[in-house]
Amino acid sequence: MIAFQNSLPLLRQAGDRTTPIRLDWLCLCLRRAADRAGYDQWWLAEQVTHSVLSYLSTSYDRNTIEIDQLAELVRSALVAIGYGEIAVRFEALRQPFELSLADLASEAGPGYELAFFQLLKERMQTALSECASNVQIYGLQKCVRYLQSVKTWSRGCSQLRNEIVDFVRLQVAHANLKSEILLTIR
Repeated sequence: MIAFQNSLPLLRQAGDRTTPIRLDWLCLCLRRAADRAGYDQWWLAEQVTHSVLSYLSTSYDRNTIEIDQLAELVRSALVAIGYGEIAVRFEALRQPFELSLADLASEAGPGYELAFFQLLKERMQTALSECASNVQIYGLQKCVRYLQSVKTWSRGCSQLRNEIVDFVRLQVAHANLKSEILLTIR
């Protein structure tokens, strides 16, 4: 038998892809369900997440868990503690597709904004074609400084930052997605 980190099973998502279960991701899914049920800033999301992960690490005997099984386990926990209205709205999003803008800028090279935007377009198309419901893009400030080849923020940096954000939003809009997407750019 293989020992997994934190004794947690791996999460099997669509296409037989397995990934570690992320605490922040599961907590986000719970908070979204709570928001939809009318609980703003639901204070129990982290506790429920820890309880589910504790169960998986101590009582679950398989090496992998299907995303649907995990969702059902979370719903059962919610019903057991009296939050059935959140359980009904709970949806296990696919784990986030993460994209580092700083890494893309480095790959393109300093001053090569056209190459950067082409790489960004390709990576966004990959994320959106995999039906990602949660896309996290990070490293915006570092990326802009690298592409502008500056140490301090300038008006040109602000303009490029806005262009990148608009470009990402345009890629999502042109994808004509059938479902809602959670997009985070930081």
